Amino acid sequence: MGCTAIEVTLDSNEAFQVVEKLRRDLDEHVLIGVGTLTDTTQVNACVSAGAQFALSPIHPTDMVARCHAEGILAIPGVATPAQLDVAIADGVLLAKLFPSTEWTSDQLASVDIPWMPVGGVDEHSMWTWLDAGAWCVGMGSNLCGSDLDSMEHPSANWAGVEEQRARGIFMELQRQRDVE
Repeated sequence: MGCTAIEVTLDSNEAFQVVEKLRRDLDEHVLIGVGTLTDTTQVNACVSAGAQFALSPIHPTDMVARCHAEGILAIPGVATPAQLDVAIADGVLLAKLFPSTEWTSDQLASVDIPWMPVGGVDEHSMWTWLDAGAWCVGMGSNLCGSDLDSMEHPSANWAGVEEQRARGIFMELQRQRDVE
């Protein structure tokens, strides 16, 4: 299974250089994208760095049109069904439901595009979302733990606790895929 998509948030140090390095060093089947795109004037820099998709916590004006015109997948964040309708009307191909805690699977029963819940997804709710038809789920700190280099959490025991939780989730996903 492995990791087939990596998001580098634009608020990371040297984000564009990280995207360039990942694109250069990883196999071409691994999708590299950016997150936290809130200003569409950054789209060209994303493309130049090698990003193949762009996520946003919001739906910036013209995000979908600008990203798609440049050949990268736009994944805007939507917080309500009305925002989702606007994104669909704009031509979005995949929507980010953010935060996921504001959504229920019943609200998505008639949605014809893929969607991904992000923000607040944990090791229990991820299965509910996947069973409800989520294309994927955002692997935030509830699932993967804190940032490995975060100085805000110097006592975080990533290798001892969080790595094991993430490993267990990935092993279960692999087991379920193998059963299908």
